[in-house]
Amino acid sequence: MKRLAVLLAAALAGPALAQVPIEIAPTGHATVPVTGSFGTHRFVFDTGAEGSAVYANFAESAGLVEAGSATLQGQTGAADVPLIRLSELTLDGVRKAPIDVVKLPPRADGVPLAGIVGLDVFGDRTIDFDLPRRRIALLAARPAGLVGAPVSATPTTGNLLTIPVTIGSVSATAVIDTGARKTRINWALGRLLGLDPAKRAKGDTSQGATNKPIETGATRVADVHLGDRRLADAPVLVADIPVFEAFGVDDRPAIILGLDWLEKTRMVVDFPARQVWFEGDRN
Repeated sequence: MKRLAVLLAAALAGPALAQVPIEIAPTGHATVPVTGSFGTHRFVFDTGAEGSAVYANFAESAGLVEAGSATLQGQTGAADVPLIRLSELTLDGVRKAPIDVVKLPPRADGVPLAGIVGLDVFGDRTIDFDLPRRRIALLAARPAGLVGAPVSATPTTGNLLTIPVTIGSVSATAVIDTGARKTRINWALGRLLGLDPAKRAKGDTSQGATNKPIETGATRVADVHLGDRRLADAPVLVADIPVFEAFGVDDRPAIILGLDWLEKTRMVVDFPARQVWFEGDRN
């Protein structure tokens, strides 16, 4: 059995095509059209996943056969899960073949998503993730005309990228996670921000890919800086969920940077060069 942060597969890359649409699923996740032997279905686009996955109900309906197993680290804990070998996965002209993906249990909320597409498909590319305009592109090189200075990123467990973020005068390490609908911070950061656990509002129940529930607190923070992008006011959930340790950032003030901080922001991530741009308010 292999132990993986979220799973890495061998790959072959092809040229990127035109931008593809982002659709927001009923769960609030950003999904993109992914093609395989099963046809084309919408997968969650997840920069916080080292590898790709399919949900069990989709795998069964598509006749996908298990082949081996792995230990999956989700946001709220780890679990042993089956693997499925696919002949290929293709997104925006980038083709990985063959590729091993995790078979996840059905979603606790019952929403029938096909799966998750992770860094094993696009981690060697530049991604142009434009959530305000609901489109994405996988590029062989960074696009022209980027505004502002890039933020230097640092790889962590599973080759996920982290960037420095400041909230007021407090500095933190943020894992870029487009698979997270809502941004989360740990209590190491919460305490520096003066948050009181006894006074927190009730937040969501985080379950992650492994369906292990953890309660969170909810609050808002002010004066958030993502490179040249400033959020005057932003929502956060607060909890010491296991994924902070899995991502290697539990020993410091840390953030899981999710979609709610990117609603009005175009984000360009050059994975090979480890540089990130945030382009502010777009309508």
